[in-house]
Amino acid sequence: MIKMIATDMDGTFLDSEKRFDPEFIDIFYKLKEKNIKFVIASGNQYYRLFQKFIPLSEQMYFIAENGSFIAEGARELYCNIIEKDDVEKIKGLLAGYNELLVVLCGRKGAYILEKNYQYKDEIKKYYCNYRFVESFDDISDGIMKIAVYDPNDKLDIVFNEIGSKLPDNVKTVTSGNNWVDIQNNDINKGIAMRFLQAIYEIEPDECMAFGDQMNDYELLQQVKYSYAMANAVDPIKEIAYGIADTNDRQGVLSKIKEVLEL
Repeated sequence: MIKMIATDMDGTFLDSEKRFDPEFIDIFYKLKEKNIKFVIASGNQYYRLFQKFIPLSEQMYFIAENGSFIAEGARELYCNIIEKDDVEKIKGLLAGYNELLVVLCGRKGAYILEKNYQYKDEIKKYYCNYRFVESFDDISDGIMKIAVYDPNDKLDIVFNEIGSKLPDNVKTVTSGNNWVDIQNNDINKGIAMRFLQAIYEIEPDECMAFGDQMNDYELLQQVKYSYAMANAVDPIKEIAYGIADTNDRQGVLSKIKEVLEL
């Protein structure tokens, strides 16, 4: 019996236009009637996710920033902060790459350097609570994640150059096209899912999850009924219980209706 469903957003629940089918609202209330919890598990900012699902947000669960922030509706359940010395070292390593967009993802909001204002449209896709600052030294906030964007698709080169110099406490993970996230080693979507399972006493074999990118890998491993999108990267397909239709064909909703006979 399914008691919890978790889904990634971009490339999974949302189509290429960052939209979901309005039919989800009806499906959501049918899940509520069956006491099935619905979890959004994304690399995106919590505030952005919460805004996206108003007025349902208060009745949903959120794994944001790849697991660094967990909430039940508007109530924070968990927050994982990168050590200040590690943040400073990472900032220094990235400072030499002027072509990159660097976003410091904090508990209070996201921070972007004013010199990167030209990326505002890209930033708005993933963040709603953000501000531009003259210097990252102006920030007084706990940083959960550092997101790096390169429109020129050269992040592999950048991280090959600086990877060995990163603090031992952090890791990098691809979160979508042209984006790489840096966060603490001890957090991912799967660990966050396990956190929710423990709180609500739900077993992995009572859960479904959907994903398409490598930041969904541990999430899919934490549930029995794991579904890779047809548009997912191959390593995600290889570990999945099954394959759902593409995000542009609303594969998540189709699979939920099929499995739960909604």
